[in-house]
Amino acid sequence: MYLDYIKENCELPPLNRPQYDADTETWDIHFTEKEGGNPYNLEQEVICLAFETLEEANETLQEALDLYYNEENNQED
Repeated sequence: MYLDYIKENCELPPLNRPQYDADTETWDIHFTEKEGGNPYNLEQEVICLAFETLEEANETLQEALDLYYNEENNQED
């Protein structure tokens, strides 16, 4: 669900494991915005993706890490 958004807008790997935000009652994963992703040439922002459950957050984290390791392996070849 979030993987397409992550591929398009976020640098990998994620900045953290899922963290619970008591104010919003969500599990959050943070990413750095891709360079060049901002049309106004502003500094890179931190992107927070929020999930209702820890399971959903962990699943997305694993998918993002898999994508990161696959990209790293492809760059080495």
